[in-house]
Amino acid sequence: MIIQRRLLLKQLLFVSASAALVPSCLLDKNKSGIPLKHIHVSKDQETTFASLLSTIIPETETPGAASLHADLFAWKMIDDCSTKEDQDKILKGINDLNLFSQAEIGQFFNKATNEQREKILTKIEQMKDKKESLFEFYQKSKGLALHAYTSSEFFLTKVQVYEQIPGRFHGCVKA
Repeated sequence: MIIQRRLLLKQLLFVSASAALVPSCLLDKNKSGIPLKHIHVSKDQETTFASLLSTIIPETETPGAASLHADLFAWKMIDDCSTKEDQDKILKGINDLNLFSQAEIGQFFNKATNEQREKILTKIEQMKDKKESLFEFYQKSKGLALHAYTSSEFFLTKVQVYEQIPGRFHGCVKA
């Protein structure tokens, strides 16, 4: 059987292209979209955390946590700057939040409406006297959301305008 060179090259090109595309067709549905070095986050945990941060800092006339990608900043901070124990507490806190949400409203936190999410967070805030791990997770998440928001380009250019050092000179100002 004689094979022509063009036919052989076409077939090799087809086989190599299909071999390159096959791994992308076999993606894991629970795989995280965020490349992290030290922790593994499922897609459900990722969306639950993003919905938590967007409930803490909602969209109004100004951009909220979702449009400023505060969740990505927070995940990077958790991955790079937290101890293994704190990372485990965050992941456990996300799971506890979903369990608490399911007990309160019958569905996961990221599937709830904004009013239901606010109701859940209000109940969690009322747990501060009990020193529960869910309250501690909420406080940590709130701090990360605020840090992400106040470090964003929007905040530093539109809300609190950043001036480079040395800044303005205010001479002859009465004290």
